Amino acid sequence: MMLDRMEGNAELKTSVQQMLATRRLTHSVLLVGEAGLGTGFAARCIAADYLYPAGGAAAEALLRGECCRAVAKAGKRDSGTVETGIVREAISVSGMGSGGKYLVGQVTAMRSEIFNTSLSAEGRAVLLYHVERMNEESANALLKVMEEPPEGVLFLLTADSLASVLPTIRSRCVSFAVAPVSPADCTRYCAAQGVDKKTAALYSELFDGHIGTVLAVARDEARAAQVEKALELARAAAARDSYTAAVLLAAYEKDKAAAAALLTDFRAVAAAGLRSSPRAPVQGTQARQAVRLADAALQRLGAQVNPKVVLTVFAAKLRTV
Repeated sequence: MMLDRMEGNAELKTSVQQMLATRRLTHSVLLVGEAGLGTGFAARCIAADYLYPAGGAAAEALLRGECCRAVAKAGKRDSGTVETGIVREAISVSGMGSGGKYLVGQVTAMRSEIFNTSLSAEGRAVLLYHVERMNEESANALLKVMEEPPEGVLFLLTADSLASVLPTIRSRCVSFAVAPVSPADCTRYCAAQGVDKKTAALYSELFDGHIGTVLAVARDEARAAQVEKALELARAAAARDSYTAAVLLAAYEKDKAAAAALLTDFRAVAAAGLRSSPRAPVQGTQARQAVRLADAALQRLGAQVNPKVVLTVFAAKLRTV
């Protein structure tokens, strides 16, 4: 089964596979896990096993995300459409609005599609990524179809945390937690996907077995360069070198999003030091203080404080870690 390709999470895999085998799988499944754990991949695996139990080319395409996609335009309620993908039996929906929020037009377009088009013998699957980004209007539109879904339709939702999902959505789903794997297992898995083994080992330690994050960083040069900057910043923190930190951070003073992304990776590096990873430049008490400073800086950026001010204060406080 395609779900066997998911690393770890034996309990989740066994439960879902048993439900599929006995045809007792509920029509709505919510997969919960931190960003980078692979909840989206898990959802696609379940969809592939539901639609194509014998596997094949369509199942492989679905794992790659090559399915139909519900899209819409911000501010235009009736602009939603479903773009045709290689896999006709699956529709994906993810936020397109400001801050990655769902647009109600996407949900209504998906709903119209599954009610008004004939089902294939395999049924249909709807993949809704990061449903914590739904506002009340888009959630209400989704509830209308989840309460009385067409026969043969399986809804697969993902979210970063259970508490962030609206209770009305949460109550209609069976929920499963997606857990990280060990850094060693993450390294082995990512190396099997073509990532250099040393690179896989480094990122697996830094990102604590979050396979999706490791693969994303390893496959994106810009993202890998950002992680290297985070490591440089961590080395400056370990040396209490606020000058070097300030010089590095100066390049981010006019780009709040880039500054937040760098600080998020810096926090991950410092957190690895809390776990005593030998690959993290900061360890122990220094790592704890570095995490605290990163959290404070990220909070200030989120509160719309001037990035230059935030980064200047952050660099100066590295003298105290």
